[in-house]
Amino acid sequence: MIVYDNSEESGKTTPPLSHDVREYEQTARKSASSGQLLTAIEVAREGIKRYGQNRLLQQQLALALAQTGALDGAREVLNEVMEEPESAKDEETLSLLGRVYKELWRRSGDPAIAADAIKQSAKFYGDAFAIKEAYYPGINLAFTLAAAGDLKQAVEVAKKVEKICRTEIGQTLDKPDGWIFATLAEALTHQGATVAAAEYYKKAADMFKGRWRDLASMRKQAREIIGFASKSEEGTRHNWYDLASIKKRAMRMTGRSQAGQEWLDACFSFPTIVVFSGHMVDRPGRPTPRFPAGAEARVREEIMAYLKSVNAGYGYSSAACGADLIFCECLLELDAKINIVLPCPVQAFKKQSVSWAGPEWEQRFLKILSLANSILIASPADFVATDNDVASTMGLVYANKIITGLAVLQAQALDFELRALAVWDGKEGTNGESRGGTASVIHEWEERQLNPHLVKLRPSDGTTSAPADATMPPMQVDSGFDHEIKAMAFAEIINHHKIGERQMPAFVRNFKGAIAKLITETKLSPRVAESWGKSQSFVFDSLQQAALFALALRDLVARTKWSEQGLPADLGVRLVLHAGPVYTFEDPVLARQTCAGLHLGRAARIEPITPVGQVYATQEFAALCSAEDLSAVSFEFLGNLRTAKLMEEAPLYRLDRRRKNSAT
Repeated sequence: MIVYDNSEESGKTTPPLSHDVREYEQTARKSASSGQLLTAIEVAREGIKRYGQNRLLQQQLALALAQTGALDGAREVLNEVMEEPESAKDEETLSLLGRVYKELWRRSGDPAIAADAIKQSAKFYGDAFAIKEAYYPGINLAFTLAAAGDLKQAVEVAKKVEKICRTEIGQTLDKPDGWIFATLAEALTHQGATVAAAEYYKKAADMFKGRWRDLASMRKQAREIIGFASKSEEGTRHNWYDLASIKKRAMRMTGRSQAGQEWLDACFSFPTIVVFSGHMVDRPGRPTPRFPAGAEARVREEIMAYLKSVNAGYGYSSAACGADLIFCECLLELDAKINIVLPCPVQAFKKQSVSWAGPEWEQRFLKILSLANSILIASPADFVATDNDVASTMGLVYANKIITGLAVLQAQALDFELRALAVWDGKEGTNGESRGGTASVIHEWEERQLNPHLVKLRPSDGTTSAPADATMPPMQVDSGFDHEIKAMAFAEIINHHKIGERQMPAFVRNFKGAIAKLITETKLSPRVAESWGKSQSFVFDSLQQAALFALALRDLVARTKWSEQGLPADLGVRLVLHAGPVYTFEDPVLARQTCAGLHLGRAARIEPITPVGQVYATQEFAALCSAEDLSAVSFEFLGNLRTAKLMEEAPLYRLDRRRKNSAT
């Protein structure tokens, strides 16, 4: 997959940067704050390697590691900083340690570990606040105290933070920083002063307009604080790091605010994300009209009216002539961002889905590409023989699923509302159009309960224009091979080179035998399994099978004492997941079922940058899981990084189990 990112905040960087350590410091900080976590890690490590121990770079490295879930690595870096005598009095390092333990609290599914982590977090924030009574460690101290159940002390700290913020606002000659208003609002929320809190949340929202990630984070933390208060009132145990539970509890609150959290939601105005599918304009010579040229004006008007009604801010679609391009043009008129997914390279897609409709549509297509926020090519040029190879039917299905999945991922990341919109004639596809067509997408949305809004094409819309050139049908697959979307797990055994010749039988018996036992016990059987040297690869029929197997294998390797099995003690594993269309067939040489296709090698290209003990997933895998609404796993965006074996930007996600609501 290739991603073209036209946004201003793409965060791309390639170290080494310069001979000035300050540029490393600035780039690492900027990358971490913009969500480009892997870039921040790479830059910080490169700077430390070139210039030696540097507190700011170590701090940014620890922060980025913590946000990726590498909490042990973050603590290790911060412990190195704390060995310096002056670090015990450095409030920033102490605050970072507080943040690491706060992250551990959010991620842990073990109540005992979570309880200890939030107490540790409160201690570090408390130490930082004792050194310097600044609003950042203070407001986090109040939050962690409330999360730990000490609401009375949290309110006392919040009162101090309120005083600090009001003093700074009064002393600021220029316009105060938006975070001061947000912090003051949060301090007031702790105290139950919702009217005053709303005033300052609105001021912060005005100053942060367009910074949706910051605003979503601000609202989420306020909801959690409301949830802590609800916990105290109800006197029962809850899973306080589950946002869905917090929302439900907040809505049940009465007396403390305007009908629970309604006062809070009224402070923010978030755009919606719209995922789209629709018919192309009628092919020249189409015997039965479906989307003739005469229907364009009405379709455009209805699309625009709907987008305005839902306050559309982001859109996800393909870019075929007809409904897709009309949708994108309407979004641009509303100053919304468009994100395009193409099933094949631009030239092939243009030939297959645009150019045959005439030069006007081709010009509109090229304009949309030039103005798109991002363009993703699901199967790029190195997956096909030539740029003119058109997408197969399964390639179209694959791209459609990715479109939906990317929209879901962004909606989840920003806590935005997701809407589905389609232009449809109400009929099932014919002549091979059923798979990969609009009807199949709508059915999938309905299964996911996305409840799409339909702009209906009518028989009265007109007649099809006279024929010109014939459109290209999807690429046909050899009838002797099945072309299906499969999930792939690629594992590399760390320190495999330490296994001696005499240890090879123990490796086969104990390490590989443990994997075989895992497959049997979990019943997560791969369709295909391959093993060579330090590499293990598996192909699964379902996304959930692949995800759960990768997590189970990660845990198995981590908890096993390999030295007791006659193997090196530091054996480890790193895993990458991918999904895409591949061919399945009976191998004439091996006389067993196997798979072939260029998507099979994608995970191996990314594997070298994956930390030991982590499971990374490609954007395609994360998008497909989100499109299917898998409830067992969750994904966290890590940023874009150039892969070690392929010079392309790889948007990567960290996979983990979804934490269950343990409320009783």
